[in-house]
Amino acid sequence: MRMRKRRLALLVLLVMLLACVPVSAVRSSYSDVPKNHWAYNSIHSATQKGLLQGVGANRFGLRQEMSRAAYAAALCRLMNWETVVPAKGSFSDNQDAKQWYYSAIETAYANGVITKQSTLCRPTDAISREEMAVMTVRALGYTALSGLVQESCPFSDVSTNRGYVTLAYRMGMVTGVDQFSFAPQRSLTREEAAVVLMRVYERRNAAIAQLSAAAPASAVRVESMTGTDGSVPMSPRAPLEAVYAAAVKANGGAVVLCAVPLRQNVQNKKADAGVEIPKTEVVELIQNGAERYRSTRYESSYLLYRDGGKTNVVWYESDADLAQKVMLCRLLGVKTVYIER
Repeated sequence: MRMRKRRLALLVLLVMLLACVPVSAVRSSYSDVPKNHWAYNSIHSATQKGLLQGVGANRFGLRQEMSRAAYAAALCRLMNWETVVPAKGSFSDNQDAKQWYYSAIETAYANGVITKQSTLCRPTDAISREEMAVMTVRALGYTALSGLVQESCPFSDVSTNRGYVTLAYRMGMVTGVDQFSFAPQRSLTREEAAVVLMRVYERRNAAIAQLSAAAPASAVRVESMTGTDGSVPMSPRAPLEAVYAAAVKANGGAVVLCAVPLRQNVQNKKADAGVEIPKTEVVELIQNGAERYRSTRYESSYLLYRDGGKTNVVWYESDADLAQKVMLCRLLGVKTVYIER
């Protein structure tokens, strides 16, 4: 009798302990994914982090094609976006709110991952490698930058969305099928999706040092783009494409980002080269009512104000601007960013 009670107590304790362990941790592997499979670690990690789920019966769905809806849902989880559930769907083939993917498609659309180039979003179609690159880069917020780097695409078989593929490659989320080919129209498998998602997750969370100290000579400086012609002066302190170029050149090293505000005078639709000013002056201008704007192309902020009949523009880096540029450096493998303020 004592032995039976002891066994019963142990069984109850075991059940209580298992109840406290997340389901993903209890299930250490899928029955269709052998431990020696090349994507085993990524599949296991993506499942544990809640980015992907199995197809049922303790199976992951190895070698199955990834649907556009399933990948959109995974990106929503990766970015931790708030779920969007409108009364009416945004696409003609996403009108049934009872479908599992309804809110995922709408959330992805609301965050710019899926665009309305057509009335269809093709949720159940297999996602191609090219579409995966496009959707992932859009999710990360670098749509504008993709249009500025398309000429540096390393793959000869990519004819459309070259900038998106370039960024996906440079950010380490994808590789080619060989040195010169990407196979853009080939369907993405579920295990390939797991690998891509985990590469993005790891890059987004990689350690990166942000220092205000003097940068070493080996650090690559982000070049400012100064233009003196035009009714709207173009002189951001650190345009996104320059951050990208410096980060690629640094090749995992360090970059220097200038965040010292620059004031330009505009007369007769021409701007001068500008002069650097202290950040305290920017704060004072804002307090005195200077108009605030933000360049979506360069991800830099600027002020406009008039002084003695002259129009002045002040380019500066807000905290949001710097965060976006430091994240770009992180995604491109940079280990250290020196910020000049």
